[in-house]
Amino acid sequence: MADSKAEQYLILARTTKGAAAAKIVLDATAAPGVYAFSELLDVPGIQALAEDAQFQPHFRLLELFAYGTLQDYAETPSSFPPQTPAHQSKLKQLTLVSLALQSRSLAYSTLLSALQLDSTRALEDVIIDTIYAGLLGGKIHHHEQVLHVDWVAGRDVRDEDLTAVKAGLDAWCANASRLLSALDDEISRTRQTAADDSAALLAYSTARDKAYADLLAKNDSRVSKGMFDFALSHQERSGIGASSGSTGPPASETQAKQGLRSGKQGLGARLSGGPGRMNVGRSTDQGDRGVKRPRD
Repeated sequence: MADSKAEQYLILARTTKGAAAAKIVLDATAAPGVYAFSELLDVPGIQALAEDAQFQPHFRLLELFAYGTLQDYAETPSSFPPQTPAHQSKLKQLTLVSLALQSRSLAYSTLLSALQLDSTRALEDVIIDTIYAGLLGGKIHHHEQVLHVDWVAGRDVRDEDLTAVKAGLDAWCANASRLLSALDDEISRTRQTAADDSAALLAYSTARDKAYADLLAKNDSRVSKGMFDFALSHQERSGIGASSGSTGPPASETQAKQGLRSGKQGLGARLSGGPGRMNVGRSTDQGDRGVKRPRD
């Protein structure tokens, strides 16, 4: 309650008693913006009202606004001093806060009964006023006839209610711990899955690169062998091997290369051997034919 709007009532209550203190109770409970009263209840001059038969209703009124609801007032209205419309309006707002603390989804039918209202328009006005007062946040669903609460301010707590509050906080802490543990497990699983995926991708990339390298090496080998076979076939067709003293295909790649070089040398010698004469040896299926060019 220790805010700028309530501070003035606390200052006055510390220096008054009796009828003046009762007047402070009536003013504070009707004042807009004042919704917590525990500090005012602890002031000695206010506590003395509970022992004074004349002003006991005022003390009970302060307790009603600190802890009670509209239903508590309706059960014994004679136990409290007469209330103004401002008192009734604030008590409805505090009752709505108490209901919102119990449930995050409030049906209009429940609210109409608890707030003793007879129309949806009047109910929504109370809800809107409570939201603008900063006591709760939520969404009004007019067509669904329900109020969804996003957050709600707390109310004063009796000493005997502290045990239940502690139990609720302990349950919340336990739920939070379980939730954090589940999140940690999920994070660990996600990280492990990511590591496994990375390892699988690396293995795939390595196998793919090796397969590509083997394929390129095999293709290079085939190209080299094809070139060698082409050279050997050309040697056999042109008879270059015979001119080099070889009667058949070379027994090895080295011999083929040597025969190819010798054939080239023999061919060069024939082309240059004697003026006006050229002998070319040609292998055919019908034998060798000599082609002679007469002298000029």
